[in-house]
Amino acid sequence: MEFSCAEVGGQHSANAFAKAKCYLLGTRSTRLPDFNYCPECGGPLLRHVVGGQLRNHFFCQRCQAPHCDYPRVVVTTFVACGDRLLWVQRNRQPQRGKWAIPGGFLEQGETLAEGAAREVDEEAGIALPTDSLQLYMTGSITFINQLYVGFRARVSTDACLPGVESMACRFFTRRECLWDQVAYPQVNDSIRQAYDDLDSGSFDVWQAEMTESRYELRPVSHTGPDKPGVSR
Repeated sequence: MEFSCAEVGGQHSANAFAKAKCYLLGTRSTRLPDFNYCPECGGPLLRHVVGGQLRNHFFCQRCQAPHCDYPRVVVTTFVACGDRLLWVQRNRQPQRGKWAIPGGFLEQGETLAEGAAREVDEEAGIALPTDSLQLYMTGSITFINQLYVGFRARVSTDACLPGVESMACRFFTRRECLWDQVAYPQVNDSIRQAYDDLDSGSFDVWQAEMTESRYELRPVSHTGPDKPGVSR
C-alpha cells in the first residue's frame, strides 16, 4: 500500500484501545484519475450524473458504456507465535527496506482467505491453511482507493523464510518491533491493537475508516463487554 497522509499514531497504553479510536488529519482535495477516452470504442469519457449529482465514475458519450475506477482490495494476515507477530522487510518499492505486516493485493479468482494465505507464503514462507484464518480487521482508505481485509492466525513455531519480495522476515514482540522502520506508520494503531489483543487473549473484529481528514478504528463484534466507538 502507498499512503500519502500525515503519520498517525504514537505510543498508546493498552487501555487506550478499550474504546474506538478516531483521529482528525490534515484535509486535502480528492482528485479523480485522469480518464479521457473509452477503452471500448475510443469515445470521450464524462463524469456520470445520477439524480442531478456528479458521481465518481464515468460513461462514454459514444457507446454509453460505464467505466468505474473500482477500489483495489488489499489482504493482510496478523500471524502470531506466542506474543509475537510476523513482520516482513520489504524488498520492493515503495518503502523498500522497511518492515510491514505481510499482505498485498487480492488477485483474480482468489477468495479473501486464499489471497491472504498466498501473501504470507510468498513473503515469509509460511503455508497457512485458509480455514485457519479468522476475520480480524476490515477497512477503507479512500484517498488511495483501497479496501483492506485483515485476518489473524497462530503458528506453533517461528520458522519462516523470506521470499523474493522480502529482504527478511521475523517475529517481533511489541517491545522488539522496529517502530521507527515501519513501512506504513499510518496504520500503526491497527498493529498495536493486534498486540493488545494478543496480550489480553480477547479478539474483536475491527472496522477502520481512513480518509484524507480522518482515521477511525472501532470494534464491530465483541468477545467481552460492549465497547463504545473511538475517534481521532
